Amino acid sequence: MLGMESKWLRSWTYGFCLLLLAAASGWKWHDFAMFPPLETWSMLFGYFAFFLIGATLLIGPLCTWLPGRWSPTLLSIRRDVGICAGLTGLLHVALVLVLFQGEPRLLIISDSQAPKADGWLGLFFLSSAEIGSWGWPVPNWSLAGVANYLGACALLILFALWVSSFTPAKKWLGTAAWKRLHLANPLLFMLVLFHGLIYVQTIKGEPHSFADLLWLAVLVWLARSLSFLTAILRRKR
Repeated sequence: MLGMESKWLRSWTYGFCLLLLAAASGWKWHDFAMFPPLETWSMLFGYFAFFLIGATLLIGPLCTWLPGRWSPTLLSIRRDVGICAGLTGLLHVALVLVLFQGEPRLLIISDSQAPKADGWLGLFFLSSAEIGSWGWPVPNWSLAGVANYLGACALLILFALWVSSFTPAKKWLGTAAWKRLHLANPLLFMLVLFHGLIYVQTIKGEPHSFADLLWLAVLVWLARSLSFLTAILRRKR
């Protein structure tokens, strides 16, 4: 019975995330009407991955506030929400790489005028004509370039967390190593947050705004700070 209940819970979680993605896409699609569909999907997947990562950070405090019998259910939901976050984050990155493999269509308004490398390498490096003193391509240190480096770091962490969320990987790592690895989740959230904030600043502002990202960041900070204070008060009793 427990196994059947777990399967139903996981199916419900995946289904809910899919419905939420469909609802959010339908709600925001008209706001991105000026962008090509592929670019619109890349942005929607990016926003949704950020939202789901934040949701995983909110579930932890809920485990401390609700009765203990809720913990197994909440932890199962957190794992599957994390898996959905990883999938949408990877789709976001894949679409961005596809967009930049041809002519980039992102409307970057605050970037250096130096020529970029061809294809998706232009996200990170200047063109081959710009060679450093050691013979290596020069990194793109514009605001957009820094955002891309933050995104690349976030991708590495996201992929590691996503792969390790599946049961075989968790068994292979062992409980202690798995927990240490997943302590990187708050770092992942911060990297994605600053990646997104810089991109909101460096691509055409409308329909993006800082509020699209900051409301969730504030909510996560408040919830986790309150959870931390609650834990300290409990230990003093």
